[in-house]
Formats: sequence, C-alpha cells, structure tokens
Amino acid sequence: MELRRLKYFVVLARHRHFGRAAAELSIAQPGLSQQIKVLEQELKVSLLDRGPQGVTLTPAGRALLEGAEPLLTAAGELGERVRAVAEGTYGRLRLAYSRSGADDRITDVIRRFRKDHEDVQVSVTTGMSSWCLRLLQDGGLDAAFVRGVIREPGIAAAVVAEEEAAVILPADHPLAARDRLTRRDLRGLPVVLWPREAGPTLYEELVADVWRDGPPQLVAEEPDFEQVVASVAEGAGVSVMDLGRARKLCPPEVAVRRFAEDESGGSPRYAVSFVHRADDPNPVLARFASYLRQPPGQGCRQGCTPPA
Repeated sequence: MELRRLKYFVVLARHRHFGRAAAELSIAQPGLSQQIKVLEQELKVSLLDRGPQGVTLTPAGRALLEGAEPLLTAAGELGERVRAVAEGTYGRLRLAYSRSGADDRITDVIRRFRKDHEDVQVSVTTGMSSWCLRLLQDGGLDAAFVRGVIREPGIAAAVVAEEEAAVILPADHPLAARDRLTRRDLRGLPVVLWPREAGPTLYEELVADVWRDGPPQLVAEEPDFEQVVASVAEGAGVSVMDLGRARKLCPPEVAVRRFAEDESGGSPRYAVSFVHRADDPNPVLARFASYLRQPPGQGCRQGCTPPA
C-alpha cells in the first residue's frame, strides 16, 4: 500500500463523497476514484459501498480507516524527524569542558542552544583537558572545550576564548604588597602547579610563557585548581591561573595579582579551544558550532541554516 493512496482513502472516508474529497486533495474526481479502486485491488477487498447519496464504509473499510489514521500520523512525524535530524535540530550532543574551562560565555552558549533546541538531548560533563581529549578521540564525546591551542591528528580545533592569567600567592607574602607582578618577580620562587598530564598543552604553554629563563622551582603538584589554591593558602608556594577562576576560588588568605607589562609583553593568556573529531558528520554538532560564531546573546534558532 502506498501512503498516498491511504491518505486519499482517509480523506474520502471523512467526507463520504468523492467530489468533496477530490476538492480537498486538489485532484480530479476520476483520478481519486481510480486510486481507490487500485487500493481495493491491492487489498483484494471492497472498501466502499457506492450509492447515489455518497459512499459508506464496508467493515473492511472501517478496519482500514482505524489503522490508516495513526499510520499516516506516524509517517508524518517520522518525516519531520528525519528532516530535523538533517538540519541538526533533533538528536543528541555530548559535550565536555575542562573543570577550569566553563567560563560565562561557554555556559551561556550551551544554555541558549538548549533553549532553542528542545528536541536535542544535550549532555554535559567536566574533566581535565587530557581526559576530555581522550574521551573525544574514543568516541565518547561529540565535542569539548579544553585549555590550550590544540594540535592533534584527526581533531578539528578552534580557539573560542582567551583568558588573562594571574599570579596567586599567600596574602602575607612580600610580593602581595604590589598591585601587579612581572614574570621576573616569580624567578626562584617555589611554585605549585597541577600535573602536566592533566593538561599537557596548557601546562607547556604556561611554563614557556611565564618561566622563560628556565623551568619553575616546582615544590608541589595538585590534582586541580581548588587544591592548588589550598596549597598556596598554606604557604607552599605561588601559582598562576586564569584571573576569573582565581577570583572565584581564592579565599582571603590568598592574594590575586595581575601581571604587569614587562620586556616580555603583557599578561600571559589562556586559550580555550573548541575541539571535535574532524570527520564527525553530526548535523547537531555543526549547528552548535554556529552558536560559537554568533555574538553573545544571539543564536541560530530552529529553521536557520548554520554556516558551513
């Protein structure tokens, strides 16, 4: 049975009149009559009793009507869903960001995308940048926001944000009396950082930028920024992290100082990169990526075409 003929039959069953049904369907009455006859021949049953006052349904016709209406509804919904999948407005999107990478702009983009695309199941998790990249490469994620400028085979990456770095140090440290510090001020000081394997790209960028004359005097490695702050508060050493996160995490016992201009230039900056598998054809991913190219407060709602 063709869905088109089922639709013709349902309209005819509703009107019980060939002329009115043909008018609604915008086809000629003889054509409608011919299509119903073909349907009856396919099913090998009589669906209608034809009379001068119109048509009535046979028991077989009533049975077909009962099953045809939900079938046509389901077919229509399936068609809409298929189109929505192709347009990226239906499906799922698995995102992650590094524990220190959820800046306000990124969380706003995710919130707006969820609001505009209620038929997309968006799941978000957090973890170290290296964990996010491994999960992405293994197929457990569709995309992630990670720290640093990423150059990995098979991974498409774009820097979507930059954050200013700042020094954190014990509030009673002599350098805390200054409004700003230079890279030179950190030479020879004990330093607390996170393990390199937690975010190799960011770690190497940071060390190369801040400690240009040689590696830092590392006295402790902590698993995350919260523990780095706690270690600094206890007087173990100084550290460097993004300014926004430092201001959120640091208690009164820890001073946050921005970098001053020096011979090396301005403040070090953290890159935040949006990464996904280069060969991922997911239309939802393409639509989400278009939000990252929109000015804050704007988005690509359902029905628009995301940029290539």
